[in-house]
Amino acid sequence: MKIKKFWGKTLHEATELMKKNMGKDSVILSTRIVEKNTPQGIIKYFEITSGVEETDVLIEDKVDSIEDEYLILNKENDRNEVDEINSLKEEIVAAKDFGKKNNTIEQNDLNEISEILLFREVKEAIVKLIIEQILKSKHLLNQRNLDDYVTSCISSMIYTKEFYVDKKKRPMTVALVGPTGVGKTTSIAKLAAISKILHNLEVGILSIDTYRLGAIDQLRIFSEISNIEMLVAYEPKEVVVQMNKLKNKDIVFIDTVGRSQKNIKELKSIKNYLEQLKIDETILVLSSTSSTKNLYESIDKFKMFGINSLLISKIDEAAAFGNILNVSYDFEIPIMFLTNGQVIPDDIISADKDYIAKLIYKRNLV
Repeated sequence: MKIKKFWGKTLHEATELMKKNMGKDSVILSTRIVEKNTPQGIIKYFEITSGVEETDVLIEDKVDSIEDEYLILNKENDRNEVDEINSLKEEIVAAKDFGKKNNTIEQNDLNEISEILLFREVKEAIVKLIIEQILKSKHLLNQRNLDDYVTSCISSMIYTKEFYVDKKKRPMTVALVGPTGVGKTTSIAKLAAISKILHNLEVGILSIDTYRLGAIDQLRIFSEISNIEMLVAYEPKEVVVQMNKLKNKDIVFIDTVGRSQKNIKELKSIKNYLEQLKIDETILVLSSTSSTKNLYESIDKFKMFGINSLLISKIDEAAAFGNILNVSYDFEIPIMFLTNGQVIPDDIISADKDYIAKLIYKRNLV
């Protein structure tokens, strides 16, 4: 077995680097987050230990060459640490031992994993892909590392995205769209509060949700308490005028009215408002309590807005989270945020592949 380590700023980046260098048959043996000291401060990287089968070469013969390759990678990444090389040697020996002693994965284990994933509402086609990946790596797996490997497989299928504000482009405009009752207004309040309190940004809110009873009052009370300027546009022609009043803000969040994905006419009405502006980020808010079928339909209908990312709400209320994996894998739209309650601004977190994977497989909210 040929074993290497790869690093990336995101798990997806490291995984793609692994596939490029090791081929499509390579497998992830382990993942972790490492820190690197730079002149700009400490930077976090995702580290992947990967392996690929080499049937014509004994694993003992590869130790020295792998060590040489690892030293080269360390030099490129400024990571010349002897203990890392020793750790890699241990992993090589462990991989060999797995093949001889610990190859205890049986059909019952695969059946149990399939049942768990299907119970978590992961699509059957995706479950099949995960089982196929396990079978490819069966000689490396045992009862102790099987669950971690399943979680890594799920993580590699999830797309996420970081929220970044470029102060040079003032104001950055962020519109939240989505079906009724998914929590757009509450999510905007959370994001606005975090942007102001934690990131010291000048924040504005523009509401075009003039249909839902109490929506304007809800945001207005929040804006008064948080001292965030909020304006309302009652007609599409008022959008540009109101936005000009917020032109000195770092970021402006736009609250839209919730509409059923089945009502194309009303969705086009919302689009007519947003077309008056240059929107930098359009976030589709979806509830984790919705079925996979409903989520697919919502994405299909709301794609007219040019969706850049997803916010998955109400994970504290959902019974299963396989629908998140289904949506992320099939549509490849990155998830940016998750919300887990109604408290402003606490109950919102940035999307993390590994966290979501554990949420799906173990239903672990912590």
